Amino acid sequence: MQRGFTLVELVVVLVIAGILSVVMLPRFSQGIVEVSSQAEQVAADVRYAQTLSMTHGARYCIFFTGTGYQFRNTNCTVAVNHPATGSTTAIVLSGTTVATSNLAGTFIEFDTKGRPQGFTVATSNATITVTSSGQARSIVVSPDTGKATVQ
Repeated sequence: MQRGFTLVELVVVLVIAGILSVVMLPRFSQGIVEVSSQAEQVAADVRYAQTLSMTHGARYCIFFTGTGYQFRNTNCTVAVNHPATGSTTAIVLSGTTVATSNLAGTFIEFDTKGRPQGFTVATSNATITVTSSGQARSIVVSPDTGKATVQ
């Protein structure tokens, strides 16, 4: 009596495993891709607010809500148009929560030289955490330069 598997049995198992991985992999990685793209969008908009402050010679800020953010000026009180939507309404990141740390309020404001304002500890980075589908990505903003990077 011989023990083991035939070549046909091994091939059938490998084909079934391959089919299952092709079907299931996109479902598992979708949350990672979605939260990564949303984090990149937030970081780009933080950089845009900094650019607006420097080019217009006025203070601009990104005001964060629990599910998104909004561009504002005049001491972070007046909403301004988002460059992509052309609207003053807040950008809502679907199915996502947004949390901040090391900020005095729920916003990052830039002065006319592009320096960030509103950090609780002036020597520590501010962090914006975007969470969706159980996945999280952080945007770290430097207190010295205002550089926003996704981690």
